[in-house]
Amino acid sequence: MKVIFLTVFLIIIVLHVQAQQDSSGVYMSDMDFQNRKLTYAINCKTQKHKIKLKSFFSRPHIVVVHNDTAYTLAKNEIYGYKACGGTSYRFVDEKVYQILNPYEPIVLYRYFVYIPRDPTVEYFFSRDNGDEVHELTKANLKSVFPSNHRFHEALESLFERDFDLASYNKKTKEFRLLKVYKESLK
Repeated sequence: MKVIFLTVFLIIIVLHVQAQQDSSGVYMSDMDFQNRKLTYAINCKTQKHKIKLKSFFSRPHIVVVHNDTAYTLAKNEIYGYKACGGTSYRFVDEKVYQILNPYEPIVLYRYFVYIPRDPTVEYFFSRDNGDEVHELTKANLKSVFPSNHRFHEALESLFERDFDLASYNKKTKEFRLLKVYKESLK
């Protein structure tokens, strides 16, 4: 009986994870993001819709075409969206930030700055999914976590430059900064 229950439980988990990767839609709030609740949601394998972020000029809204109906949503009134393939994005000050590690104690974001012939990538963070977004620097991390002195010391000793804070370990599939933060809490 236990084996049957465990098997059913594992199948449900696998199907839920697959459904999350195959879905797309809009997160209306940070709580919707935290609870993985999508509005205007679709199954990417069987349905289609469009999430139009901007036209030639950047706009303060997005347009979602869902079930042949267009919905205009102000970027400053929604949290973000999830694209087919599983990548989620957050809107802050009408900019679109890619969420690199959702549901972690320090959320990291990537922002692409499109400058002709010289595109750059900038990194940001927030204390959680709904908190204010800050540029990813050692000084900003120290100000957001003022009482964690072990974390401050580790930042200084393990990260030479601010850009190093976004380093990712492919072997462990973890951002180095998060590992250092978690170790500072022990």
